[in-house]
Amino acid sequence: MGTDKIFFIIAILGYGVTAAYSVRLWRNRFRHDLLPWGAIPLIAFAAHTLALILRGFSLSSCPIHNLFEACMFIGWTLSLGSAIALFFSKLRFLTTFLSPLLFLLGLFSLIPALDQPRVVPLPQWVSLHATFAFLAYGAYGIASSTAAMYLIQHRGLKKKQLPALTRILPPVQRIRAFAYGMLLTGTLFLTIGLCVGIRGHYQETGIWIGGDIKIFWALALWGYFSLLLAIQRWAHLRGPAMAWCILCGFIFIMLTFWATSFLSPTHRNRPAKPVQEERIFIPMERNEEVIRI
Repeated sequence: MGTDKIFFIIAILGYGVTAAYSVRLWRNRFRHDLLPWGAIPLIAFAAHTLALILRGFSLSSCPIHNLFEACMFIGWTLSLGSAIALFFSKLRFLTTFLSPLLFLLGLFSLIPALDQPRVVPLPQWVSLHATFAFLAYGAYGIASSTAAMYLIQHRGLKKKQLPALTRILPPVQRIRAFAYGMLLTGTLFLTIGLCVGIRGHYQETGIWIGGDIKIFWALALWGYFSLLLAIQRWAHLRGPAMAWCILCGFIFIMLTFWATSFLSPTHRNRPAKPVQEERIFIPMERNEEVIRI
């Protein structure tokens, strides 16, 4: 096991501890503060960052070669948002929504079959394309966690459970504005990633889109979230309906990202086949044995 994976496992353990404490906060209806435990997600983020850097140095490129590295990169983006939220009192409990997701995503990424070496070297443009795409998925994850905060705040206001919730969560207007900002950020990142990816795909294959399911999937995501932004901006779709739309969009990403990557001819990674020795006999004066590889 490499050093990068050891640090990544340390990060996953930190996310697990934070997730367990988050469950306790939920059961106590947020009567306690997350601040005493804030060092744990920060340590987990530092370990996650170090794991990502070590992985990149070992590959001499951006670590986006297989599904394990994709999970690591997306998780790092979510962890970055969680770490930043800790420094704002009214956003601190965003960590309680992200930590269970980070823990489950980390456990899933440790499946050995996901960490296979890349057979064919990746073109240089792939790193830029994948980086912006993964940043977009992370931004959508933060937006979905913010949407969950909004639904809880809205439900608490309807049931008049004001004392605990208003003390730890920002006003619904600020939550809605933050979710809209992360949704816009994710869509901008995805736009850049798609432009770079489709252009690079054309340079490699001579075809703009072709029949690649991953490209159609990404275009469908871009259309869905762009439509949400347009509806919220001009049709004023707000409140629980918008929050549920954001949540469903991110759940769709988490459920279909892996399948579309596997089915895509340009995104899947097939492990290299071991080289086998073949012994043949070539007629010579002394009938010597020749080994061909």
